[in-house]
Amino acid sequence: MKIKKLDELQYIKRGNIFKHCLFTIIGLLLIYLTLLEFNIVFMNQHSALILIIVFIVSLFSIEMVCYEIYPLSEKRQKFLYIFEGLFGLAVIIMTGYELIFREASFIENQMLSDIGTFFIAGCFVLMIFFAYIIKKVYNKTKGDVL
Repeated sequence: MKIKKLDELQYIKRGNIFKHCLFTIIGLLLIYLTLLEFNIVFMNQHSALILIIVFIVSLFSIEMVCYEIYPLSEKRQKFLYIFEGLFGLAVIIMTGYELIFREASFIENQMLSDIGTFFIAGCFVLMIFFAYIIKKVYNKTKGDVL
């Protein structure tokens, strides 16, 4: 597998993406820690950390799509985005089925349940696929105008 050569602008864009994600994860962890110090609990610790991780991965991937940075190649990366879209859709469908037909609840004991956590995580992953589709449509319409 051949790795693409990057120019200076690509390195700057990647560095900015990593910086945004680093500051976002630090901010989210500080907010979460502050809420715990004041005994404000919306979800269990396991669920909170899962949502923070999935949110950061989604943010990173969406920014990579927006800046059109493809670590492998665009064709190979497209399959990853399609897989993420299918995975996110599958998680949403499975958790939705649990919520509707199995009478699971989104909120239990005034806290976000595990089913609710995975539903939100599935939405974050599906947003990566939608960002890729929107960027492709935008590029096609922008190319048609010029």
